[in-house]
Amino acid sequence: MQAICFDFDGTLIDSEVFHAQNWSHYIASVGGDISQPQFLSHYAGLPWPKVAAVLKTQFSLPQEIHHILYDMETLTRERLQQGRIPAMPGVDRALKQLHGQCPLMVVTGSPREYVEGILDSLGWLSLFDGVVTGQDVANNKPSPEIYQLACKQLNEKPDRVIAVEDSLTGITSSLSAGLPTILVNPELPQWNVDVHDSFSSMEEAQVLLHRMIA
Repeated sequence: MQAICFDFDGTLIDSEVFHAQNWSHYIASVGGDISQPQFLSHYAGLPWPKVAAVLKTQFSLPQEIHHILYDMETLTRERLQQGRIPAMPGVDRALKQLHGQCPLMVVTGSPREYVEGILDSLGWLSLFDGVVTGQDVANNKPSPEIYQLACKQLNEKPDRVIAVEDSLTGITSSLSAGLPTILVNPELPQWNVDVHDSFSSMEEAQVLLHRMIA
């Protein structure tokens, strides 16, 4: 294997609850009601434009989707200024040990400003050879397009690039693009997908990642 592509939210950083809180707060501010557990159950891992479109229909919101996204990006930026999102367990050590062994990329459906800002705050931005976001493609995850673009930027064939994901949406994207995929999720969900291997933490996955790029 010649490179590793990491998903961001839920894979590198512990942000799923953070986003669920923000979406719940926003929907309440416009007259709707969705709890954090409900949001996590239905929308974890989905790109924001898709979440906004579904919630607009569900709650009959008068705001256009691009207005919802703008409001959510503003809210997220404000909340980030109040405190840093923590890294997932074992990620800091894994990234620092993998850096220099092969190219590392972030492949995420989240906005670039948000992703690069957090990477910088955690001291990780310089560890990555590139960041591909949902803003760079016409069709976000679960479409394979974002991973296809990452492989093009790496100048590598998909079967020579490892994807590390935590959600069904992300796994569907990477597998559809032809990347061997490792699932890292504390709950180890039993989805009907053909991943290379599954781990409950990056600490456990790190051993295999080293072996695959050696």
